[in-house]
Amino acid sequence: MHECVTVPMKFNPGTLADFESRFASAQNNAENKVIVLTGGAACFSMGMDLVYISTAYDASFVSQFGNLLTMVRNSRKPVLAKVEGDVIAGGMALLAVADFILSSETASFSLPEASFGVTPAVAMSCLLERVRPHHLKYLVWNSSVIAAKQALDWGIVDHISMPQELDRDTQVLSRKLSRLSPSVIGETKMLLAERHSFERALKMGCQLLENKLDDPQAIKKIRRYLEDIKLFNDEYADD
Repeated sequence: MHECVTVPMKFNPGTLADFESRFASAQNNAENKVIVLTGGAACFSMGMDLVYISTAYDASFVSQFGNLLTMVRNSRKPVLAKVEGDVIAGGMALLAVADFILSSETASFSLPEASFGVTPAVAMSCLLERVRPHHLKYLVWNSSVIAAKQALDWGIVDHISMPQELDRDTQVLSRKLSRLSPSVIGETKMLLAERHSFERALKMGCQLLENKLDDPQAIKKIRRYLEDIKLFNDEYADD
């Protein structure tokens, strides 16, 4: 009925290539009609691998990420996302290109990039189809974590389940979607694409991110951000 594809915890060229390969395999598996994106119980995805970004970044990475998001969004099979833990930064972009998002009531969602001087332009371009502009601005400028209930109210997720019922609810929706004609899926996506140019917004978002990551000062801020996190984690471990 459906095939699960685990999303990368952190995005770098290797993890994105691996995900792309597994997603393409799920696309080509005729036995299953629906693809379900899954993450860890504690964290769905943290987005960009900031260690990679601050030490070995190559500009082609942003294009690679953009192509992957387009592939998921344009999937000829329905794509569900089952969210159990935190969704952070670029993880929000991958989440937002799924067709339907089912979330545990314990999940949380955040765009912390402004904390180190980077606009989450790629995630914004994906979330524009789900989130009203003033809510998206709040997420970006505040860098705050929002709970699943607020994410539902804002349109980031489509359904909230109690943790013990999330698998069952995913199965129920997957079963319904698996009965749909492929032409209904394809034609629906084609018509909705006419309403909003996802590709144009994503291209702009990718270009903004490339420009920012080409700035040595931005990389310094990312390294400082990573150091602050390490210091916090070290202090927390000593308590």
